[in-house]
Amino acid sequence: MNAKELPQYKEVITSLTQLLYDLPGKLIAIDGQSGVGKTTLGRYLAWQFNISLVESDLFLIPNQGKLVYLNEALARVITSRLKKPRPVIVDGVAVRRLLSNLALKPDFVIYISSSDASESRMLKDEIASYEADFNPRTSADIAIDITHPL
Repeated sequence: MNAKELPQYKEVITSLTQLLYDLPGKLIAIDGQSGVGKTTLGRYLAWQFNISLVESDLFLIPNQGKLVYLNEALARVITSRLKKPRPVIVDGVAVRRLLSNLALKPDFVIYISSSDASESRMLKDEIASYEADFNPRTSADIAIDITHPL
């Protein structure tokens, strides 16, 4: 099954179509644990709507044992794209906390889960803290589960 065939993607497209109708400078966040398909969905949506995707993983500082980003560079990229004005998608683990640290508030949040994903032991405590603080699944505008059949 390819990305275009996932019914969950169609649900997200339907939800975003009205919000992005005239391509305003809106910030869309894709949240979820590691390995659930955030970037895959982000790339699909960026292609579908012809808008930018910022993959927060590209701004991670390696070997920190936790989520540490190049915040200034990441904020500069996101805000410069929003000034055009055009929609921007940002994906990442604990993305709402990341955006909050950058003084940015998403206009729409997508939360992805999957029983196929494996939990990162290194980030277990950080993710638990994030989930307690932000309730990402229940506070998202749309929550989808992408579990691939065997």
